[in-house]
Amino acid sequence: MLYCEQIEEIVEVCRRSGELGFGAASGGNVSFRVAENVILITPTGIIKRNIVFDDICIVNLEGQVLYAKEGRKPTGEMFMHLYCLKARPDVSGIMHAHPPYAIGMSLTEEGQKAMLLPLLPESMTQLGPVFTIPYVQPNGEELGHSFEPYIQKSNAFIMENHGCLVCSTNGVLDTVESVQVLESLAKSLLANRIMGEDIRTLTNEEMEGLDNLLLIRGEHMPGGEKQFAGMKDIFDKA
Repeated sequence: MLYCEQIEEIVEVCRRSGELGFGAASGGNVSFRVAENVILITPTGIIKRNIVFDDICIVNLEGQVLYAKEGRKPTGEMFMHLYCLKARPDVSGIMHAHPPYAIGMSLTEEGQKAMLLPLLPESMTQLGPVFTIPYVQPNGEELGHSFEPYIQKSNAFIMENHGCLVCSTNGVLDTVESVQVLESLAKSLLANRIMGEDIRTLTNEEMEGLDNLLLIRGEHMPGGEKQFAGMKDIFDKA
């Protein structure tokens, strides 16, 4: 069977997501673009930590099922994944998860604004500003379309009262790492709130240092290709 190694990787992401508590029961879903028009995607209704090789479905960008084991069908939020993959040709891996602290940030205006600030180098360079997308009913095409104003601006998004979505340009294994970075950012903001002091954001000079770091690493800015000149530009437009 083609794409055996990539299927194993998506299974590994599901296992780790379940163990980390990023998707209670069957919550969340993962996709992996393995060829121009070939997408591996998780099935609906299966507990993430229990997903195995044969559970993974294969679809194209139009949502046609190329392979699904008997009794399995792609996640009901497939359209959301396909919409984002079409909009971001640079993206190969997508993970939708339910990390509790990050979701909590979407429940208040203060939390939503804080997730957009230039705070931590790791989250800034890997994710960019984290946008909160207004609530849309899950499992429908409207959910996919709700990303239209945001998908080029970042690699991480929180769906209000729902969950998060992260994009990776380096395959699917990076997606679970990105959710961990996102959740760590939310926890850091919660710790700041407990301390009761003003939030310290990075200065323009410090953000220029991150631009140089990305150049040294040979990595791209978060967001769509060639969308931003540097970190200051990304966060000024957030």
